[in-house]
Amino acid sequence: MATIDGLTETLSFMETSLAQRVKAFGPEEQETVKQWKKLNTEYNIAAMKYLQMEEFDLALELLNRAKQLISADVKFGEADDRRKLMAITYNNMSCLFKRKGLLKTSLGYAEKALKLETQSSKVDNPACTHLNLCAILSCLGRHQHALEHCQCALDLIRSGNGAGGGETPGLHPELQQGGGADSSILAVCYHNLAVEHEHLGQWEQSLQAYFKSVEVSGEELGPDHPVSMVRRGYIYIYIYIYIYI
Repeated sequence: MATIDGLTETLSFMETSLAQRVKAFGPEEQETVKQWKKLNTEYNIAAMKYLQMEEFDLALELLNRAKQLISADVKFGEADDRRKLMAITYNNMSCLFKRKGLLKTSLGYAEKALKLETQSSKVDNPACTHLNLCAILSCLGRHQHALEHCQCALDLIRSGNGAGGGETPGLHPELQQGGGADSSILAVCYHNLAVEHEHLGQWEQSLQAYFKSVEVSGEELGPDHPVSMVRRGYIYIYIYIYIYI
């Protein structure tokens, strides 16, 4: 894990480098724009490292600096670049406030991220934002709305427009995986769909989604992988409750 002093020193160097390049070449020069994108990404990466350390104030400070860099009077890059980077920053803010238990604040930032993603042609993982919204809304007890966002994520993935096929630099790893480690966003999506159907008392739809989650996990990880076994266990428990209770 990088130290706080090391992260601060790296960011300070990058800030100075960008300021010098802007002064020498202007904000529209190609290498200047690349440096701007890199600094914004590093703000987000460092913020998520601070979040892992539970240094919430430091994480929020860096995310606010990322916001300011994007929305400054001096405009770097294309409008879609700015929307994409701001959506990443808002998603990470959502993650931070969710970790702190401030679910309504977290929801607000996730909704802002989704709005920007719908306006940009350069977003990588809109399905991840829908799954983040699903998780937050579920925690707030708003299961019908959570289900709708989960279905949106599934539709995007099926259409090939949901996840870019690789990592989004600067985006919290939890969001990139849809909240599930060692598994694809598709398997997580089916699992979350099952959970929301269950909350709504839609037992048959829930069981079907649990089966799909196990199927996808088995195909990706193998049937004996711990994740596949845990998800298969959900089905056994579910069938027992459905039939006997």
